[in-house]
Amino acid sequence: MPVFTLNAIRHAKVRLRPQADMAHAERQNHARLGLSEVDLAATDYPLFLMKHAQSGRFTLCALFALEGERSWYMLGGGWQATYLPEALLRYPFFLAPAEDRDAVLGLAVEESSPRLHDREGAALFGPDGTPSTAATRVADQLARHRLDLDAAAGFAAALAAEGIVRPLSLRLRFADGRENQVEGLYGIGAEALAGLSDTAILRLHHAGHLRAAHVMMASANQLYRLQQLHNAGATTALTELAFTVRD
Repeated sequence: MPVFTLNAIRHAKVRLRPQADMAHAERQNHARLGLSEVDLAATDYPLFLMKHAQSGRFTLCALFALEGERSWYMLGGGWQATYLPEALLRYPFFLAPAEDRDAVLGLAVEESSPRLHDREGAALFGPDGTPSTAATRVADQLARHRLDLDAAAGFAAALAAEGIVRPLSLRLRFADGRENQVEGLYGIGAEALAGLSDTAILRLHHAGHLRAAHVMMASANQLYRLQQLHNAGATTALTELAFTVRD
């Protein structure tokens, strides 16, 4: 969907309605997480790392599906989880590119969002063209989330630096006989973590990364939750799911 820089003239009459549902997230199969989200996100989602093709850097993500371009958590018209990642809650707003100096409060917005209206909701700008409290609140939320994403990037980089990031082997088998070997996901090798030196363990602990690593490892079992959600809404059941982090 097209995203436009937030502008006091273009969006002078735009209002923001409350988040009615999570329909906008139906087309997402994963979302990036901030480091502070790990504990809560792990109660609902499997957490893994994805590698950026160009930079080779890892990002921390919550998985919403194991194949396809839609979320398996969107079922029966509702989002079937207790925790909603910040990346979903900030919709329809995004941080504008740093070089875009015309973006009010550094924001961009997806104008086709049903949350935006010309009569209902909280105004984004006052009569004099200044950002409203609602717009400022959104900007503050996104700024905090950006810092949290940076912290998650530091966490992923620390794991990679210690040499404990390992590819995930994930095989799916469906009732019609189709099989799929899912690629591109990474976890933490249990043996690799156990084999770290005391110095490395302390380094991860003091950085606050060791606990997050263990929570992330435990969240892998939420893959079976994804299997349940798929089978609740799909015509062809996912009959077998086998995974291991290749140590």
